[in-house]
Amino acid sequence: MRSTSINVKAIACLAAWAASVSAQRDYYFNFGSPSVVMERLDPMINPGGLSGHVHSVVGGNAFGATMDFATTQSSTCTSVDLIPDKSNYWMPNLYFHKNGKFTLVPERSPKHKIYYKYGDRGSPGKDRSEFPKGFRMMAGKANLRSDDGSLGSPGSQLEWYCHGPEVKSTGIPKGFTSCPYGLAVAMRFPSCWNGQDFNKDQPLAHMSYPTTGLGIDGCPAGFQKARFPEIFIEYWHDVSQFDGQYGANESPFVLSSGDPTGYGFHMDFLNGWQEGVLAKAMKTCNAGNTGYRLDTPECFGAGSVQDGNAKEACKKKSSVNEDIGLNGPLSQLPGCNPIQAGPGLATAPANCAGGAAVKPISASGPSSATTATTAGLAQTTTSVPVPVGTQKTSSSPVTPTTSAKVGPTPTNTVPPSGGSSEMSPPSVNSTSGVWKGAGCFLDAVNPRSLGSRSEWWGQKISSSNCVERCDSIRAKYAGTENGGQCFCGNELRNSVSRPGKCTSKCVGDESEICGGSGHLSIYSLDGLVSMKKRRTHHRHSRHFLASV
Repeated sequence: MRSTSINVKAIACLAAWAASVSAQRDYYFNFGSPSVVMERLDPMINPGGLSGHVHSVVGGNAFGATMDFATTQSSTCTSVDLIPDKSNYWMPNLYFHKNGKFTLVPERSPKHKIYYKYGDRGSPGKDRSEFPKGFRMMAGKANLRSDDGSLGSPGSQLEWYCHGPEVKSTGIPKGFTSCPYGLAVAMRFPSCWNGQDFNKDQPLAHMSYPTTGLGIDGCPAGFQKARFPEIFIEYWHDVSQFDGQYGANESPFVLSSGDPTGYGFHMDFLNGWQEGVLAKAMKTCNAGNTGYRLDTPECFGAGSVQDGNAKEACKKKSSVNEDIGLNGPLSQLPGCNPIQAGPGLATAPANCAGGAAVKPISASGPSSATTATTAGLAQTTTSVPVPVGTQKTSSSPVTPTTSAKVGPTPTNTVPPSGGSSEMSPPSVNSTSGVWKGAGCFLDAVNPRSLGSRSEWWGQKISSSNCVERCDSIRAKYAGTENGGQCFCGNELRNSVSRPGKCTSKCVGDESEICGGSGHLSIYSLDGLVSMKKRRTHHRHSRHFLASV
């Protein structure tokens, strides 16, 4: 039986939790990342051949069936924010299963939210080592179909979360018919190393989870060769196109491995960090506490952070000649993955045959070309063209239903804290008056720079209807981000003006701009912004940041 709860006291609990982690002074940074490719490869568990199931892969575009550190460094781009990180991170895709058909579930912003935690209680980087060249590790067990005791803390801290009704569970939860703000799964990697290499026959043997947060001494005996930064990843899915197709007591989602429980979710990491960069940043980058920008000298330096357009454009051509569901529903999961619900461990089916094969690597190397999209999922293939899908997705423009309208351009509204020249619309009429564009500002994300009053991650968001929503609850500021997120609040915290970074078209009205990746288009009645500092964290990340 899966343990499921509905968070009916979210605000009170979040406030209490935020105060506790503030006292702990955790040091961490994070970034949202799209996939660089989705394909049935796993160079750690199945080197040189096909993986058993499809993965969503993040990071450098040199990902392939056989990899080492030199391969990662041959990447011509990366889908993460930090250019020096050409690592790869991968995890199983999610499918919607109904009437014998499997539909690939689209990812939604922030897609893959990757956190690095590297210090505790005022000690950034204490006894934390960067990953060695060629280092690789895994979290989770693909064959689990029930909780074997490894999914709590200390452990992987696996959690599935339906955002909207706020339903969470260790496995894929039930008790809802819609997740308007996304269905996410979160897990952390171990960080204590025994000095041995990765062994695909015993993939978890060389690593262990810490028992306390105090440096190398927090690692269990036998695993004190090194303590690395803890990596924690949230994987976000857009399940809105399936609304009305399942009941509250049904569980229609299944991982690409044939797991309908979610207990078998797992992640892989292959280090591709530029040598020395992470070690230096962990000693001086106080991003989690002070809101340091990652491109400051204390963190990763000028030019180290790329914009959202660059990471979205970083794609790799698929190495597998196989339809993974980008052309529409499938009659079976790619590979040989019959549904196994447990509760015992899943077993490998016998006598499985398939026509897929790993294609030879092109002499031209990895590709960073923009790809076609189907149902909001990016993918390329060198042999079979992928047509643009026609299914309804969260990225389809929807006319907003709101009384807010674009008003005439006001005069003298350029504030000292940020320019309004990139604001579209430059102003919005609302019940209280004309809200003016204050400019583009950094969102520290964890903690959120804005959002203490309300967060809205629906499909019809525009800057106009976000302002109307914030005005209706008497918030001082309205902010849109990444094309489809709306935040309301009375203070802008841990932020700086970032002109030119807000370029994302609103999903609810493509004639308007809704911030950018990690950046907010801010509106206020006077067109001015004052900034403060605070420390709060994301729903999933609160368990990770508060733990060892």
